[in-house]
Amino acid sequence: MKSGRNSWMRAEGRQAGTARKGLIALAAAIVCLLITAGPSDAQERGINDEPVLMVADQLVHDETLGTITARGSVELSQGERTLLADSVTYNQREDTVIAAGNISLLEPTGEVIFSDYVELHNELKTGFIDNLRLRMTDGSRLAANRGVRTEDNRKILSRAVFTPCESCKEDPSRPPLWQLKARKIVHDEKAKDIIYNDATLEMFGIPVLYTPYLSHPDPTVDRRSGFLAPTIGYSDELGVIYGQPYYQVIDESRDLEVMPIVYSSDGGILKGRYRQHFTQGKIDFQGTAGVLDQRENDRETGDKDFEGSIDLEARFDFDRTWRGGLDFEQASARTYLRRYRLDSREVLTTRAFTEGFRNRNYASVEALKFQGLNPGDSRDKSPTVAPLMEYSFVGEPDRAGGRFQLDSSVMSLTRQTGADSKKIAVRSGWSLPYTAPAGDIYTLTATLDTDYFHSDGLESGNNGDTGRVFPQLGLNWRYPFARAGENYHQTVEPIVNLVLAPDWGNPDEISNEDSQSFLFDDTNLFRMNRFTGSDRVTSGSRVDYGFKTGVYGNGGGSSSLLFGQSFRFYGDGPFEKGSGLEDDLSDYVGRVSVSPKDNLDFLFRFRLDKDDFSPRRSEIGMRYYHPRFSLIADYVLLDDQTNSDNIAGATSFLEREQLDLSGSVNLNEFWSVNGRVVQDFSDDANRTLIASTGLVYSDECFTFGLVYERSELEDDDIEPEQRVMLQIAFKHLGGFASN
Repeated sequence: MKSGRNSWMRAEGRQAGTARKGLIALAAAIVCLLITAGPSDAQERGINDEPVLMVADQLVHDETLGTITARGSVELSQGERTLLADSVTYNQREDTVIAAGNISLLEPTGEVIFSDYVELHNELKTGFIDNLRLRMTDGSRLAANRGVRTEDNRKILSRAVFTPCESCKEDPSRPPLWQLKARKIVHDEKAKDIIYNDATLEMFGIPVLYTPYLSHPDPTVDRRSGFLAPTIGYSDELGVIYGQPYYQVIDESRDLEVMPIVYSSDGGILKGRYRQHFTQGKIDFQGTAGVLDQRENDRETGDKDFEGSIDLEARFDFDRTWRGGLDFEQASARTYLRRYRLDSREVLTTRAFTEGFRNRNYASVEALKFQGLNPGDSRDKSPTVAPLMEYSFVGEPDRAGGRFQLDSSVMSLTRQTGADSKKIAVRSGWSLPYTAPAGDIYTLTATLDTDYFHSDGLESGNNGDTGRVFPQLGLNWRYPFARAGENYHQTVEPIVNLVLAPDWGNPDEISNEDSQSFLFDDTNLFRMNRFTGSDRVTSGSRVDYGFKTGVYGNGGGSSSLLFGQSFRFYGDGPFEKGSGLEDDLSDYVGRVSVSPKDNLDFLFRFRLDKDDFSPRRSEIGMRYYHPRFSLIADYVLLDDQTNSDNIAGATSFLEREQLDLSGSVNLNEFWSVNGRVVQDFSDDANRTLIASTGLVYSDECFTFGLVYERSELEDDDIEPEQRVMLQIAFKHLGGFASN
């Protein structure tokens, strides 16, 4: 018998090497007994081959019994893993490792295992651990009377309790908010399943739910086939809503999710999603199909009909220059997606394209088909664009410092009902910046539009071929001034923009397709062509003038202002009444932005009448975030705009005034309330379109939410609706939510 006291040593020789393997295998085995990897896994990773540092009050090697025992404050360290115990014994003859007394195992991940007694046999493949307690890295805890490891790589925990909830600071003996107790928990390492037998969910120490069987993947599994959390809800229009999703893993690159949804008052829908990744691309297919009650004149007809939708996205990289893709989006009816809250988009776009990027060149070829979902949209009038070819080029600076730019497009557009058009549009330009010795900045720009158009089916009857050659010459002058204060710096920049162009360029034979959504505001005040597309050009000569100023704090806060106006001194221009540009002297436009701190933003965009400064268009947005509460407000005021038949093709807007206000308040550490109101003030009305309020409890292990929502939005078969939504989520156990 040999012994030693207060010794630090590295195991050497045959017997010491055997002891080293047994003791450190024990350290790995205790973790593996409960978490994910078995001792065999640890051995495969070479854990037992790493050097071991051991500290003990006494080390005894009994050659007669074939045992090696470390006693008194035993500490075994290997890498970042540390095992603490009162005593550790390895029996070479019986191939048994025993650790006893105040056992603690500290894992590199931060997890800590506590126990009183551990015994392992058969090259660490079988064994048990008594009075096991585990604290995971996220604070979750698991305890069991005994853990047993079997030869078929299964760990069996008896009388086990799991909870992710923290103990009460005032009274640690109180039961946690919730915990899961089971007569037996089995961890199948081969199947990577965790199985509960006779499991009971307790809340505040009170049993609330029992199940004889519960199974879920262990933490090492990224994806696993099985049922997901259901969707549960109630609507006074659709009735009780229940959806049960099922997720299927096909292989490493493919998966599938299907969810049947039943509406007690309206029928049912089947949702599906298929995803697949390739070496140089991916596809994502989503679809819905259902047999649903039909409505006519706001009443149910008693008939059922098939409805559905398709949403396919595919992307592929062909090489370093070219890539392509396909988007296919269609719905059987205009209101179908919004009525069942499957999607909130207003336009579905089907698109096939390929595009390439190289140096300063960009080229694309695509085909597009649109389906509008707003009131008044018609499939027959929705355009199909095929093909649409575009090419853009930006040149290097020439000797004078100027740059050449080219934008070109070829398009063919057709409809079942309405105007068809074809065009070849080329816009070439040259721009030269110059900074004068005094510090003012000049930019000279010359552009030339050379276009060909062919139109059929125009309401004006002016069909046929036409061409356009439209030049523009612009000179932009800016003179930035700056000064610095003790804690800020300020800039003031007057701007004058002169644009010379002929008073023509928008003949009636050109069908306006890409320049309809026009609004005169701060973003296009100084643009040479104020239209976003190429079907319309800004004819006539004018001078734009205004200024920008800003104050910027050294600590990060800032405020800025832009204000300006335009004066047309030659030509009539393409804009009619209501646009703000119908007269020679335009309305005033501007923008105010204030952001004194990172958690506060304020933006005010406006257009004021040139005669009396009355608001013609106002947009106000405010965001404020605080640890205790948050507030988001958006206000919009739109005056009557021009009708859609004018030459500018401006979108028709009715007078509109609306406020969207939302916010939340944290009542304490766990409870919060939130709400949202969308108020309509149009036509001197004061009507609530959307109102919702919610109460939420959330801590480290549990979330509960109750939300009530009322919607007064109407559109064909979409009626005013009230919904109550419930959300319950248990950390690590998933949850269910209604929507």
